[in-house]
Amino acid sequence: MKTRLLFAAGILLFSASLLADGLVKFKGWDNSPQGYFMTRAERQQWAAVRTDDEAQAFVDHFLALRGPGFAADVAARAEQADKHLTIEKSKLPGSKTLRGKLVILLGPPDKAFDVSTLADQGSVHHDSPAMGAALSGGSASSPGVDDGNEGSRSMGSATITNQYHFAYANTPAGPLDVMILADPNSGKDRAKGRDDAKKLDTVFEAAAQASIKTK
Repeated sequence: MKTRLLFAAGILLFSASLLADGLVKFKGWDNSPQGYFMTRAERQQWAAVRTDDEAQAFVDHFLALRGPGFAADVAARAEQADKHLTIEKSKLPGSKTLRGKLVILLGPPDKAFDVSTLADQGSVHHDSPAMGAALSGGSASSPGVDDGNEGSRSMGSATITNQYHFAYANTPAGPLDVMILADPNSGKDRAKGRDDAKKLDTVFEAAAQASIKTK
């Protein structure tokens, strides 16, 4: 019995320490649209944050470095990512995906954008050209990216993947041309290959650095 009581007491103390030294208000902020703009150095600093008070001070300083209007612009981009990049079947918000992160950080592609569906047999079925036309109505604060829901249609017993092609003539890291693959059921996505993943890592860091307006 004594052992049980000591074990229970230990669990309570451990739980209390987690509550006292944890994030509530800012839990998950590092993976939010604003958090996408953290540089590598800032992510290292964030890793040391333990309380909401520390997190509040970090976020206040983070926003101050990026100037007025930053938070509103990011919120607008995230809203458009949710509207146009959420695959209806999955319900995973577009702003919580890699493709959404790309558009939130860089805005709408200024060179090319298209969505196609890939079947496991290797066939490619391109979606309507109207999807590219929708993009032309985008702006820096409201990217006009279509959601590609046509790509989630079933093709018999084949495994279907949505392929998103983003091409930028200009980014803080130079031209960018990448493919992102998304599961039409879960909405989860990833870079098509290692080269695309490396390109994204490079451009994400450059975009984060470019977002800093004051030192």
